[in-house]
Amino acid sequence: MKMRSSGVLVMAPSKLDKYLSVLETLVLGPQKIDSIAYRTKMECNALKRRLDFLVSHGLVEQRRLSGKKMLYAINERGLSVFRTLRTLKYLEKLKKTLPIVEEAREVASLLSEHTKELRKE
Repeated sequence: MKMRSSGVLVMAPSKLDKYLSVLETLVLGPQKIDSIAYRTKMECNALKRRLDFLVSHGLVEQRRLSGKKMLYAINERGLSVFRTLRTLKYLEKLKKTLPIVEEAREVASLLSEHTKELRKE
Protein backbone atom coordinates (compact mmCIF):
# COMPACT_ATOMS: atom_id res chain seq x y z
CA MET A 1 0.00 0.00 0.00
CA LYS A 2 1.08 3.52 -0.72
CA MET A 3 0.05 6.77 0.91
CA ARG A 4 -1.07 9.52 -1.46
CA SER A 5 -0.35 13.15 -0.66
CA SER A 6 -4.07 13.50 0.12
CA GLY A 7 -3.60 11.04 2.99
CA VAL A 8 -5.56 8.24 1.25
CA LEU A 9 -4.11 4.74 1.30
CA VAL A 10 -3.89 3.19 -2.16
CA MET A 11 -3.37 -0.50 -2.85
CA ALA A 12 -0.47 -1.42 -5.11
CA PRO A 13 -1.66 -2.95 -8.37
CA SER A 14 -1.95 -6.73 -8.33
CA LYS A 15 -0.17 -8.98 -10.82
CA LEU A 16 -3.45 -9.34 -12.65
CA ASP A 17 -3.83 -5.56 -12.82
CA LYS A 18 -0.34 -5.28 -14.30
CA TYR A 19 -1.03 -7.90 -16.98
CA LEU A 20 -4.33 -6.21 -17.74
CA SER A 21 -2.51 -2.88 -18.10
CA VAL A 22 -0.08 -4.41 -20.62
CA LEU A 23 -2.93 -5.94 -22.64
CA GLU A 24 -4.88 -2.68 -22.50
CA THR A 25 -1.86 -0.84 -23.91
CA LEU A 26 -1.45 -3.37 -26.71
CA VAL A 27 -5.11 -3.01 -27.68
CA LEU A 28 -4.06 0.40 -29.04
CA GLY A 29 -1.78 -1.37 -31.56
CA PRO A 30 1.63 -3.05 -31.82
CA GLN A 31 4.28 -1.27 -29.77
CA LYS A 32 7.92 -1.38 -28.77
CA ILE A 33 8.81 -2.27 -25.21
CA ASP A 34 9.76 1.35 -24.41
CA SER A 35 6.32 2.61 -25.39
CA ILE A 36 4.60 -0.10 -23.37
CA ALA A 37 6.81 0.64 -20.36
CA TYR A 38 5.95 4.34 -20.57
CA ARG A 39 2.20 3.76 -20.85
CA THR A 40 2.07 1.13 -18.10
CA LYS A 41 4.59 2.91 -15.84
CA MET A 42 6.61 -0.30 -15.45
CA GLU A 43 10.34 -0.85 -15.47
CA CYS A 44 11.56 -2.55 -18.65
CA ASN A 45 12.92 -5.64 -16.85
CA ALA A 46 9.64 -6.33 -15.06
CA LEU A 47 7.69 -5.56 -18.22
CA LYS A 48 9.87 -7.93 -20.26
CA ARG A 49 9.04 -10.76 -17.84
CA ARG A 50 5.33 -10.01 -18.16
CA LEU A 51 5.54 -9.83 -21.95
CA ASP A 52 7.46 -13.14 -22.06
CA PHE A 53 4.69 -14.70 -19.96
CA LEU A 54 1.97 -13.32 -22.25
CA VAL A 55 3.85 -14.51 -25.35
CA SER A 56 4.43 -17.99 -23.87
CA HIS A 57 0.70 -18.30 -23.14
CA GLY A 58 -0.30 -17.26 -26.64
CA LEU A 59 -1.88 -13.90 -25.78
CA VAL A 60 0.72 -11.61 -27.35
CA GLU A 61 2.90 -11.97 -30.44
CA GLN A 62 6.43 -10.71 -31.01
CA ARG A 63 7.14 -9.10 -34.37
CA ARG A 64 10.70 -8.36 -35.44
CA LEU A 65 10.95 -4.80 -36.70
CA SER A 66 14.57 -4.42 -37.81
CA GLY A 67 17.73 -5.78 -36.31
CA LYS A 68 17.05 -6.38 -32.64
CA LYS A 69 13.99 -4.10 -32.48
CA MET A 70 10.88 -6.02 -31.46
CA LEU A 71 7.22 -5.04 -31.56
CA TYR A 72 4.63 -6.65 -29.34
CA ALA A 73 1.05 -7.08 -30.52
CA ILE A 74 -2.04 -8.51 -28.90
CA ASN A 75 -3.67 -11.35 -30.85
CA GLU A 76 -7.29 -12.57 -30.94
CA ARG A 77 -6.83 -14.84 -27.93
CA GLY A 78 -5.21 -12.01 -25.97
CA LEU A 79 -8.02 -9.66 -26.95
CA SER A 80 -10.58 -12.18 -25.74
CA VAL A 81 -8.77 -12.60 -22.40
CA PHE A 82 -8.44 -8.80 -22.09
CA ARG A 83 -12.18 -8.28 -22.63
CA THR A 84 -13.03 -11.02 -20.12
CA LEU A 85 -10.68 -9.64 -17.44
CA ARG A 86 -11.91 -6.09 -17.98
CA THR A 87 -15.52 -7.28 -17.64
CA LEU A 88 -14.69 -9.20 -14.45
CA LYS A 89 -13.02 -6.12 -12.94
CA TYR A 90 -16.08 -4.03 -13.83
CA LEU A 91 -18.42 -6.59 -12.23
CA GLU A 92 -16.20 -6.69 -9.14
CA LYS A 93 -16.41 -2.90 -8.85
CA LEU A 94 -20.17 -3.03 -9.40
CA LYS A 95 -20.50 -5.68 -6.69
CA LYS A 96 -18.83 -3.28 -4.22
CA THR A 97 -21.03 -0.39 -5.34
CA LEU A 98 -24.42 -2.13 -5.23
CA PRO A 99 -24.68 -2.36 -1.41
CA ILE A 100 -24.05 1.38 -1.21
CA VAL A 101 -26.77 2.06 -3.79
CA GLU A 102 -29.19 -0.24 -1.95
CA GLU A 103 -28.44 1.52 1.34
CA ALA A 104 -29.07 4.90 -0.32
CA ARG A 105 -32.44 3.63 -1.61
CA GLU A 106 -33.42 2.53 1.89
CA VAL A 107 -32.45 5.90 3.35
CA ALA A 108 -34.37 7.71 0.60
CA SER A 109 -37.43 5.56 1.28
CA LEU A 110 -37.25 6.27 5.02
CA LEU A 111 -36.85 10.00 4.36
CA SER A 112 -39.82 9.93 2.01
CA GLU A 113 -41.99 8.20 4.63
CA HIS A 114 -40.82 10.64 7.30
CA THR A 115 -41.66 13.59 5.02
CA LYS A 116 -45.15 12.19 4.38
CA GLU A 117 -45.72 11.83 8.12
CA LEU A 118 -44.60 15.42 8.72
CA ARG A 119 -47.00 16.71 6.05
CA LYS A 120 -49.93 14.87 7.72
CA GLU A 121 -49.30 16.69 10.99
